Amino acid sequence: MKNRRSPRVLTLLMVMVITGFVLQAQAQTSQEAQKKQMQDQEAKVKEMEMQLKKQQLEQEQKVVELERAYAEQARTSSRDRENAIIYARPGGSDEGAYFIQSYSQENQSQLTLRNSFNGETLTSNGEFDVDENTGHIRFTVNGKVRHGEISIKVLYPEGKVFKDLTINSSAEISFSQSLTIKDGEKKKYVGTWKYEVKTKTAEGNYMMSIMTQ
Repeated sequence: MKNRRSPRVLTLLMVMVITGFVLQAQAQTSQEAQKKQMQDQEAKVKEMEMQLKKQQLEQEQKVVELERAYAEQARTSSRDRENAIIYARPGGSDEGAYFIQSYSQENQSQLTLRNSFNGETLTSNGEFDVDENTGHIRFTVNGKVRHGEISIKVLYPEGKVFKDLTINSSAEISFSQSLTIKDGEKKKYVGTWKYEVKTKTAEGNYMMSIMTQ
């Protein structure tokens, strides 16, 4: 009886040993898979951080370039201006940079606005005047956003919409329109125009210029 049980015992022991090796191998494989998954996640996080830093540096560089361009424009045009006002508030990485420039001559005036946003949702508005001596109006808008949208609306003195534009992530926008005011149309154009800028979680920038002469 004792000799008959020995092969069974040996077989059972071998099965247990083999099962132990299999379970150990499976556990090791599972640990390696988890470790690789964690490494992949860490690599993705690092890649996203690098992309965000790159985008931030590009945005800051654009702001610097725009400010240099406006400053150069202000210097080169100062000889022809009778009255000039420039307001600028540079913003850091947590808030956008805001810039307004306006000037007027005897027969010409220009208003330029620029702002950059880092996810803000807000509304701002203002006015500009067109007098009876004005014969030409030029309206220009440029802008680009990575996320969200910027809406720009300009209204005639009587309150009707002259232009309503929305800048979103689908494409960079560059718009320009010129108007020639005829004698019989002065009532429509002469007076106080209004503009309104709205943002919705916008990450990007815009520039709007209105020139009359």
